[in-house]
Amino acid sequence: MNKMSIVGAQWGDEGKGKVVNYFSEKFEWIVRFSGGANAGHTIYYKGRKYVNHMLPSITPRSDSKGFLGAGMVLDLEKLVDELNVLENDFPGISSRFYIDLETFLVLPWHKEEDEIIENMRKKPIGTTRRGIGPAYTDKVSREGIKLYYLFDERLLEERLDNIYYLKKSQYGEKLKSNKDDVIEYLLNARNNLEKLKVNYASAVEMGKVFRSTSVLFEGAQGVLLDLDFGTYPFVTSSSCMAHGVSSVGFSTFELDEVYGVLKAYTTRVGEGPFPTEIFGDEASKIRKLGNEFGATTGRPRRIGWLDLPALRYAKIRSGLTGLVITKADVLNGIDKIKICTHYEVNGKLKDTPSSSYDFFVAKPIYIELDGWTDTNEINFLKYLSFIQEEVGVDIDYISYGPKTEEMCSKNHLVLNIHRK
Repeated sequence: MNKMSIVGAQWGDEGKGKVVNYFSEKFEWIVRFSGGANAGHTIYYKGRKYVNHMLPSITPRSDSKGFLGAGMVLDLEKLVDELNVLENDFPGISSRFYIDLETFLVLPWHKEEDEIIENMRKKPIGTTRRGIGPAYTDKVSREGIKLYYLFDERLLEERLDNIYYLKKSQYGEKLKSNKDDVIEYLLNARNNLEKLKVNYASAVEMGKVFRSTSVLFEGAQGVLLDLDFGTYPFVTSSSCMAHGVSSVGFSTFELDEVYGVLKAYTTRVGEGPFPTEIFGDEASKIRKLGNEFGATTGRPRRIGWLDLPALRYAKIRSGLTGLVITKADVLNGIDKIKICTHYEVNGKLKDTPSSSYDFFVAKPIYIELDGWTDTNEINFLKYLSFIQEEVGVDIDYISYGPKTEEMCSKNHLVLNIHRK
């Protein structure tokens, strides 16, 4: 049965939620394998907008089920809120979600730490202040808790007692959360999840199930924000690439397809290098037309032209086998459209960055292509063909609006153009 992974091919915010939602009806399981409440996936269904930070982007009126994997860090408050929103419109939908018992939890003091540490930095890195970095830090330093602790209150209290002692020693009066408040918060969340009839499982138990059916793996953020291969330190704290499926017990060799989602231009939220960034009226126009404001924070996104060296880098790093392009309609009416084809890095011309260092010193080399007034025009098809030839990966699907159904295959686009 088909196994597909969908990842962001840029700096996140490419429209992965909609793309996953579009494909999800064809898959029995939608698996989120990384990230936390810093990743907002927006979907539109039957005229309503849903922003999921925790939940996989399943289609509500389908039979697909969602699995939250151990590579995530769970914000239980956000999770319960999102389930309640869906329950209001689709009663009983919570029973279609499963959570790995090994999944790590974001605790209230992680959010406090995020705020404290970001304010202490000489140069902030632009976190969402959702506690993601501190939670992953505690995971690596073995100072946190996993979901299964919630079902053994003695073990939970003992564990939190040790963690709180350390946190208080580190932050003193700056830390407002206390152990008892955190225990109450966690047990309330557990009870709410039980009332919603959410399921618990492990990747060990689910391995045979996943391998016997169709699975769509949903990534968070984008390849250029990956902890290992993104523009460090201006990255997230988890894996944003297809190899993150390992947290659900899979290998990338078991994937049939890896789709990278890219915008027809480029955006970035927060600090960090951004070689093709543009400013002024041109950037403001694209930002407004594309509604380029973060789904999680509402922050205005930085705007840039399409960056092919970065896309080639993403292709190699995440093993992309196909591309989905979004928001091409945002560029409708622009007379000339720039594309960065190469970088100049310390005096040398490069078509692909050798490492994430290159993004910090790159000078973009541009060409200009003729624009289009509508995406059903030959100039837009030429734009797609140029990207494909330069990157060496086919663009198989085009998204031309925010609604899930506003997607078409490239073949459909070609037929529309030829009919004119």
